[in-house]
Amino acid sequence: MIIAFSIPCVLLQAVSGYSGSYPVYSYDQLLKDFAPLSASVAGVSGYSLILDRGRNHGVNTGDLFEVYGKGTQVLDPDNGEIIGYIKKPLATIRVTRPEDGESVCEVLSAQGPLSVGQPAMRYSDMAAAFVVRSCLGPAHEFRRDLEQTFPDLVWLDPSDVPSDVLDPQSMKTLGIVLLFALEQEGLKVYGPDLALLHEYPVFRTEDTERRKCGTDIFEEADHAEHRYDMGGRKLKTYIRSFDLGNARLVGRLPESAIQVDIIDLDGDGKLEIIYLLPSGLYVARYGSTGELASHRFGGPGHPVGFSAVKTHGWIALNVLLYGAGMRSILLSYQDLTLNLIQDEINLWLAFVDRDGDGLKESLLGQSFDAGIMFGQKVYLMEPGNEGLEYRDRIACPKNFSVIRSSWSDLNGNGDTEICTIDYAGKLCIYETGQLLWSSSNRVSPQLPAGGFAKWFISADVDGNGLPELLFPGVPGEKSALAGDWLMLLGWVDGEYILKSMMQPVDASICGLVAVQDQLITGIARPAQKPGGKGESFLYSLGQFGMSTD
Repeated sequence: MIIAFSIPCVLLQAVSGYSGSYPVYSYDQLLKDFAPLSASVAGVSGYSLILDRGRNHGVNTGDLFEVYGKGTQVLDPDNGEIIGYIKKPLATIRVTRPEDGESVCEVLSAQGPLSVGQPAMRYSDMAAAFVVRSCLGPAHEFRRDLEQTFPDLVWLDPSDVPSDVLDPQSMKTLGIVLLFALEQEGLKVYGPDLALLHEYPVFRTEDTERRKCGTDIFEEADHAEHRYDMGGRKLKTYIRSFDLGNARLVGRLPESAIQVDIIDLDGDGKLEIIYLLPSGLYVARYGSTGELASHRFGGPGHPVGFSAVKTHGWIALNVLLYGAGMRSILLSYQDLTLNLIQDEINLWLAFVDRDGDGLKESLLGQSFDAGIMFGQKVYLMEPGNEGLEYRDRIACPKNFSVIRSSWSDLNGNGDTEICTIDYAGKLCIYETGQLLWSSSNRVSPQLPAGGFAKWFISADVDGNGLPELLFPGVPGEKSALAGDWLMLLGWVDGEYILKSMMQPVDASICGLVAVQDQLITGIARPAQKPGGKGESFLYSLGQFGMSTD
């Protein structure tokens, strides 16, 4: 079935079976229960206050919010100007009575006066701990996944949290607000006073090979070992190319898109589709009809790409001004609404995965250079409801561009490589500051002539346990050709390989998305006649997998 999507309505077919990697049955519910949600204080009376969010926004009895005040000034390291304020956690509150549009809360702790208008965020900047109350083997991997999925929590080091912390006084002494306890019955999450907030059953398995004590309730797969090691015989694999001719068409847009992405943007366990057109940025539920959020453009310039981070709702949008520089925009998506947080930011912005774990947890801002587009100064930024905050200036390779780079451990040695397309259009790989490899020819047009956003996606395409990078580009000196090729960068037999994964299309690849084990690509075709808007298509190229010989 082909499903069309248009403005203002998106009707796209989602890939079934999307879920996270947790061993809990109700992974989607876990994400939904602890998804960040912004709010504001609407009323204060003694030790009670009212938030402007309620059941209609997903607020439940027992939810914890952190209320913020204005902290110390943040100065630009170059000119000393005030560029913002550090957010200051002021009070922890608990929802006692959620109503449709607001919630009554009790103040659990406060470090200053509370007043109407102060911002609040659910499950943010709270001390959290993970303990194991059952005899399990790989529980440390579960703890790591929790920490990566909920980075807004302040996770205590496991060595500082005894396993017998399950009593209110111990939690108070250690300053723990949220306790994630893996018990024999499942994962239980406790709040202050050891109040049980949520409980989730987990998978059980009879795999004695991984059992280290009585019962192992995890179902864990070692793909490199279990899929390839058959009686001691290692299967040789090779990477299978994709065939657009046999792809399944899953969506159409009657306009040529600049970029398309599909992620769980607001952390509710459901996918959103984000698409960028010359007229604006649009967000809608993937696979269903309904409301459409949009941010329309005004003023000079044209958008060159966006970067979004799943579960937190942040979108960074970069706009190139004609002969006048560039500007970026910070947007926040919550409750089917796109909110403008900050405009006229003179930095290239991109959310990136700096540690190669698959989560884009870092927002980088790079200075603008009129000659080569990308300057030498790169900052680690912190997005917030009041705008961006500068955290640190970081070192990056020569000819680095933040919207044309990716971090991934391609060779499997434990050190993350930086893969970037330099200003000449060549693909370069750096590790610990050293250049390891570069392509002999261009894979993208040279800056500033073209080829701005070149997003990468990381996926184990051949199932050998190592990630590969997929990106739109051109092989060899064929970069003068109109249209894009689907390129792959990987590590095979002790060396980096760069190959085309699909026959070239006489169009632009406007999106690459890995949804579960499916690769979805967006193809934007230009207008065929003056005044036309072109069109875009979404294709499912099939499942990732391996072939053997």
